[in-house]
Amino acid sequence: MKQLLLFAAALLAMPASAQDDFSLWTEMTVQKDLGKKFSVDAAFEFRAEDNVSQPARWAVSAGATYKPVKFLSVSAGYVFLRDYSFQEAEVDYKTDDNDQPTTEFNGYNVDHAYWRNKHRATFDVTGKLPLGRFTLSLRERYQFTHLLEANTLRDKYRKLVPEEMLPGWTGDRYEYAGQTFGKFEQADKVKSAKNRHYLRSRLGVEYNIRHCDWTPYVSYELSNNLAESLQLDKKRLTVGVEWKVTKQHRLDFAYVYDNGADDDARSNNHALSLSYKFKF
Repeated sequence: MKQLLLFAAALLAMPASAQDDFSLWTEMTVQKDLGKKFSVDAAFEFRAEDNVSQPARWAVSAGATYKPVKFLSVSAGYVFLRDYSFQEAEVDYKTDDNDQPTTEFNGYNVDHAYWRNKHRATFDVTGKLPLGRFTLSLRERYQFTHLLEANTLRDKYRKLVPEEMLPGWTGDRYEYAGQTFGKFEQADKVKSAKNRHYLRSRLGVEYNIRHCDWTPYVSYELSNNLAESLQLDKKRLTVGVEWKVTKQHRLDFAYVYDNGADDDARSNNHALSLSYKFKF
C-alpha cells in the first residue's frame, strides 16, 4: 500500500511540458440496481481544457450492466457528446501538372475552432480477480463514434514573401507562424461526417484498506484504432481514490495522463478528474 501511494504522489508531482495541456473533467452519475445482477445508469459530463480556460465537452449518457457471475460483467451504453475542436493548422503544398501535391511549400491552411456533435455507442466486458486486499480488473471496450458534419472557417495564407525582400516590400502583408505572406483568403470549410472505431483495453488494480471508506486505485488504458489495423493511438494512466461517503453517495478523485491523440484527445493531457455517483 505504501508503494502505491508513493507511486501516485510521484505522478502528481510530474511537471507538464510546454506542449502538454491541463484539463478539468467532471461527471455526475445516477445508478439504479434492478436486482443483484442488473443495473442501469445515467450520467452528465463536463470538461474544460486549454489549462481549464475553454469549455471543451458536454455529454449525457445512459447505459445498462448485467453481471452473470460475481467476477464478470457486460455493459452497453449510449453517449451524446458536444465537443470543441481547437484551431488546427496544416502546411499546404503546391501541386504538379497532374494536380498531385509536391514537396514545394505553398502556404498554410488554418481552420478556426468549432463545436461538433457526436453520437457514441459502447460495449464493455469486464473481469475482476481478487488477490487478498487487492483486486485486479481487465476491461475490454468496443467504442463506435459517429461525428456529425460541422462548419467552420478556413484561413489561407499564400505567396510567401522571402525574408530578403521584406525591407522593401510594399504589397499586402499577412503574418502567420513568424512568416510574411502576400495573399490571404478566408472561406467556409465543411468538416465531413465520419466514423471512428476503437478497442479500448484497460488494466486496473485497487486496494481495499481495512476499516476505511477510501479505496485507492491505478489503471492503464490503451486505445487501438480498429480502422487502422489496431494502431495504438493513445495511452492513458489514471491514479485515483474512491471515497464511499455513505452507502448511496460516492466521490472519486483522480489524476489522468493521456499520451497521444484519438477522437477524444488532441494532444498529451494532464487532467484532474472529479466524479460523483448516487446509487439507489
